[in-house]
Amino acid sequence: MKFKLLPSSGKAIWQNNKPFIWFLLSLLLIHSVLKIIFYKYNQALLFNGAEKVVEKTVNLQLVKWSLGADLLALIFINSILLFALRAGLFFSKKSAWIIIPVFALINSFAVILNVFDIFYFHFHFQRANADLLYVIDHPLNRLMQQNLFMVLVFAAGIIGIMLLIWFLHKRLLQSFANGNNCKLITALFFVLVVCVIIFKDSFTKILVPTYPLVELKSKQLPIVQNSFHSFVYSVFRNGAGTQINNYMTAAACDSIFPIRKKLRIETTQNGKPNIVLFIMESVPYDFFDSTSAYKVSMPFFDSLLQKSSFFNNAFCYDHQSTRGITAILAGIPTLSDIPVYHSPQINMPITPLGSVLKKMNYQSLFCIGDEYDNFGFAKCANWLGIDKYYSKEDIPNYKNLPAHSMGAQDEYVLDFFLQKIKLQQQPFFAVQYNISTHFPYDIPKSFVGGSPANYTAAMKAMRYYDHSLQQFFNAAEKEPWFANTTFIFCSDHWLFPEGKPGRYTPVSSYRIPIIIYQPSVSKKKIISTLASQFDIAPTILAVAGYSDSIISYGNNLLDSACLNGYVFSRAGNSLYQVTDSSYILGFNSTNNKAEFLYNYRKDIHLTQNLSADKNSTLILNSLLIRIKAFLQKANTQYNSNTFK
Repeated sequence: MKFKLLPSSGKAIWQNNKPFIWFLLSLLLIHSVLKIIFYKYNQALLFNGAEKVVEKTVNLQLVKWSLGADLLALIFINSILLFALRAGLFFSKKSAWIIIPVFALINSFAVILNVFDIFYFHFHFQRANADLLYVIDHPLNRLMQQNLFMVLVFAAGIIGIMLLIWFLHKRLLQSFANGNNCKLITALFFVLVVCVIIFKDSFTKILVPTYPLVELKSKQLPIVQNSFHSFVYSVFRNGAGTQINNYMTAAACDSIFPIRKKLRIETTQNGKPNIVLFIMESVPYDFFDSTSAYKVSMPFFDSLLQKSSFFNNAFCYDHQSTRGITAILAGIPTLSDIPVYHSPQINMPITPLGSVLKKMNYQSLFCIGDEYDNFGFAKCANWLGIDKYYSKEDIPNYKNLPAHSMGAQDEYVLDFFLQKIKLQQQPFFAVQYNISTHFPYDIPKSFVGGSPANYTAAMKAMRYYDHSLQQFFNAAEKEPWFANTTFIFCSDHWLFPEGKPGRYTPVSSYRIPIIIYQPSVSKKKIISTLASQFDIAPTILAVAGYSDSIISYGNNLLDSACLNGYVFSRAGNSLYQVTDSSYILGFNSTNNKAEFLYNYRKDIHLTQNLSADKNSTLILNSLLIRIKAFLQKANTQYNSNTFK
């Protein structure tokens, strides 16, 4: 495209700036349409229970903040474009050939990120942030493993978006060639930037898109947020977690929620027992609940529960695998946007499970059928001092094995896992992270046909995993180490048993199964005391006989006297939950307010928010002090060199 930079056209100021205004409004329209699609597609996830009915005044408030967030993100990108164009064209007309394509790509990325969030939200439960840099590994490989038709539709959509954005940029550039160089708009943006820098405190509440964190409820935030802004904001804070206030003295905090503790040593087995941990991908409690429509017929698990301790009131910390593995293996919460093992807080004081067990002469290994270090799991294993890490590339002839979108199918990985265990010197600690129950649940076709017709894709995948475990245990129980081994099963997080977004509540969407099987005990127990992923690491250390103090937000599951009766979860960037035997409280750590309080025992569908009910003040304050102590302790651990 050829253009000639002309002097001022002599048009009115409005006419000179009109092209850029239309350019900005066109982009705003695209983002607004995507926001409407996002809302319609994810409406069931955004409003549940008492939040299903949204008043008209709230709708207007959401529209205001939605337009503001999108416009601010676009101004952020395109004010830089204006400055670059004016400066570049002043020195060289050819500079536009670099500037315009670069910003067309940036604006395309902003639009594509918002498109991506429409469909990814029901996995992430929040808008895009820096975590995507660590969980979306090998994107091209992942894409090419999908259905060819869907790949073509996806590619066509991306190309269409980029062509549309390029067309808008091309028109803007042409307006510069015609002398419409937007001097007034450029000057206004310059003044705006200067004001933000000089009068930061005064302008923050009006201009910064994080301000709705204070004015809106956490559930409403994804509706108004712009994915480009949430992603960039998260990246530039370098993985830091939310800065939590000091709600109480350190001594008071420690008395309410101590995380340095000593464990009662388990002595039910001879010598040092082996420990095998199965981290189950995306397995909800619903699959084990006999009252649920999504109860799966699982011959292996149904039999195992007749001789195991089954914790039927267990909860996960978050809906993401990277946070689940940290809660399970490190026994600590993730406050940062990115995985702890990628963050600047990696050197915080913890009890590294593998390193501690090594001091007790344990060998350790981690096995997954995924690609090496996907989700950063290899870094996590190394951080915790686990000796050996195996991925699908280590499985002989793995390229010719039946594959899942995430890697090798469970039955082949479990067979490989068993062979590696056989080579271990006792005592050993072994972790197997399965993948076949991960979306999109593309299990072997030969197994799909044998499932009941009413089973969802997720349920069929769970049946396949059960079948794979049965094969593993049929072989393992013949090994000499089997009888002196403790087997632990824990899900990394809950996910829709329907296999697609459906009904959920702040209670049901965190419930997961935890099972402990000790062949030397072989006794059925159903334990309804609240349990958490944080309890797994302390339980492992107690079984191993570790007698020194540890840092953990959980307790030994086999010591019922130590279970504290509270579980904690993260529901969003600033929304945390504390659950006891009857109530659940949602606490916004940004504005330090309780957003909801439900009696989930009596109010199953969570339709009555009791946070403003004077009759519930006592229980509200009791739970508030718990969640505040939890957050303050975690924040101190993350950010203080004087952590105690």
